[in-house]
Amino acid sequence: MNSIVTFYRDAEQIDALNAEAEMLFGYSTEAVQGRSLTLLFPNWDRTDDSNLGQHADGHRFPCQVEVLTGAEISVITCRPLLPDAGPLNELTLLQRFVEDAPTAIAMFDRQMSYLRVSRRWLSEFHLQRQSLQGRSHYETFPLFEQDPEARQRWQRRQQSCLAGNIETGDDEPVRHADGSLDWYRWEMRPWKTETGEIGGILLWTDNITHTKTVRDELYEAKEAAEAANRSKSTFLANMSHELRTPLNAIIGYSEMLSEEAQEDGYEEIASDLSKIRGAGKHLLSLINDILDISKIEAGRMDLYIEAFDLNTLMLEIEATATPLIEEKNNRLILNGDAELGNMYADLTKVRQVLFNLISNAAKFTEEGEITFAVRREQIGDRPWIAFEVRDTGIGMTAEQLDNVFTAFSQADASTTRKYGGTGLGLAIARHFCQMMGGDLQANSEPDVGSSFIVNLPAEPIDILDDPIEEGQKRETSGRSTGVILVIDDDPDTLDLISRRLTKDGFCVESANNGEEGLAKARQLHPDAIILDILMEGMSGWNVLSELKADPTLVDVPTIVATILDDRNIGFTLGASDYLVKPVDNQQLTRLLEKYQRRSGNQYPPRRDRILVVEDDDMTREMMRRTLEKFGCNVVEANNGRAALDAVAAEVPQLVLLDLMMPEMDGFGFLAKFRENPQWRGVPVVVVTAMELTASDRQRLDGCVVHILEKGTATREELLYEVRERLLASLNLSSTESSGKWENG
Repeated sequence: MNSIVTFYRDAEQIDALNAEAEMLFGYSTEAVQGRSLTLLFPNWDRTDDSNLGQHADGHRFPCQVEVLTGAEISVITCRPLLPDAGPLNELTLLQRFVEDAPTAIAMFDRQMSYLRVSRRWLSEFHLQRQSLQGRSHYETFPLFEQDPEARQRWQRRQQSCLAGNIETGDDEPVRHADGSLDWYRWEMRPWKTETGEIGGILLWTDNITHTKTVRDELYEAKEAAEAANRSKSTFLANMSHELRTPLNAIIGYSEMLSEEAQEDGYEEIASDLSKIRGAGKHLLSLINDILDISKIEAGRMDLYIEAFDLNTLMLEIEATATPLIEEKNNRLILNGDAELGNMYADLTKVRQVLFNLISNAAKFTEEGEITFAVRREQIGDRPWIAFEVRDTGIGMTAEQLDNVFTAFSQADASTTRKYGGTGLGLAIARHFCQMMGGDLQANSEPDVGSSFIVNLPAEPIDILDDPIEEGQKRETSGRSTGVILVIDDDPDTLDLISRRLTKDGFCVESANNGEEGLAKARQLHPDAIILDILMEGMSGWNVLSELKADPTLVDVPTIVATILDDRNIGFTLGASDYLVKPVDNQQLTRLLEKYQRRSGNQYPPRRDRILVVEDDDMTREMMRRTLEKFGCNVVEANNGRAALDAVAAEVPQLVLLDLMMPEMDGFGFLAKFRENPQWRGVPVVVVTAMELTASDRQRLDGCVVHILEKGTATREELLYEVRERLLASLNLSSTESSGKWENG
């Protein structure tokens, strides 16, 4: 663009300069306004189109002018001429490009003094064109005077660029004269003269303040969200522990007292105690639903993929659901092939989904039929399993069907009052199905009934190449001590488990910490270990690791019983089984029966040593009473360290292990327990109410043989699991000996 000078025609006094004229002559409009044209054109001659222009610094240059005369104001269009008046050379073109560029760009000589700048550069950095004449980059910005390191940094960049390199930066702060701060992305590159020599530097800048502000805000929001998620995860874990621990005592003691009342003929008291237990179980199911939906929303729900037999699953569902279905005079119909084969999925979640559907059908159906059908289908190149639950109940309208999978949603308020529930079960069930690569769909007609279909892949895409075959067993020493070791820092839990197992004929030893549990495991060499994870001091994970590292205890089955619901870690560390607190008495009994060893021809083995590792006194007492009733010698430990001492004193046949304990938790106990080669054969069953993460499951994997969930595992299940694990350590199947066991 040409330089333009306006002047008063008659007086030939300057009126104004455009930006190009200001750059060309080195003056601002304010500096020349009202002065004679001879300031800019010493030999001014309006009749000659060739004049000499004069810069503010005194040097003169030839220029071509054109005058447009107006009534009062006239206009001079001025263009500097090259000495040879020939075509524009490359350097001149570059200078023109810099001046007319729509971006913030500046042209410097080798000393970083300004040669040309774009209008955007002036506006971006709040500068006046005339203020740059004869000044360097370092004299223009206060930063370089205030921060010597910044000046040295830019001088290093300058020297690098003059050596032929290109320098760039992504986040450069610039403090303006008015105090405002902006951030810039920039690039420096050399420019060359016509002879090919580097004549100076070109500097491009791009204001990224808004982008950086948005980026920083997004990062802060992400950090805040992650912190909130971590807080929520911690809250969920704490709430899981704090809510399930007292429920463990309520459910366990009411069950135990109910059985004792029945045995003593106090039927009325037994009935009341059964109601207390039923209310506790109902409250636990509500808490579990709320915790599940919270974990889903927090993205903390994990899968534990394992192989299981579908026909066995159907029989388990039938046995569990039949009493519930018969409460309202309904009839259960099973439809399925004789040999459905295996399925690879999260068994716990599949079972939870199916039981939720069947319990809903039983809830909304009276004197009708509930059909549970399972079939294997081939869809594309993959096998799928379809589970269907049909009922002849009250059904749903189309509007109700649209919201059936919405969390906290039920048909209406009257439905909630009449049938109860949180409205979370189906939302959780569908999410579980989708997590496993399938889906849950519903069909319904009012007054006719409802149908829910679960479609799940029979084998997930990322299935292990070499899955562990069911029935693979560890080699064991075959030595039976008749002891179940319970490691838990909760005295109530130790008491409950010990009393349960004693009542069912087990010999129970307990430890109230991981160290004591390990010591007793080494001392007693129990037939099985029940281990809590969350213990003070030595955690259950450490206890489990030490159990599986000890050659003498590595084959002792360890049942993890803890507040944490994370089986993967337990199995990674070597847990034989896993229970989540509150422990179900029946489930604990089945576990102990599973791991109980034979001693000669006497069956069940009397006074088998079981180490109960549990920090909650009530839970530990309940487990001890249960196991002692069963004929076991129970050793107690209230944390992982006490459990290690108990094992060292005498190795139990089984360890029942809580995970959350003071001093040494169940993880710490397992880590130490598995380090000792003499203990590696001792099965460890985790009994816990802890919410287990995927990393927790990996830590348990290989160290425990089973995980029981406190509050959901019944006494019979615990005793059954103990028996199976003890039998497994002798390479005996529970089926072969079940009759002897029951009659012993």
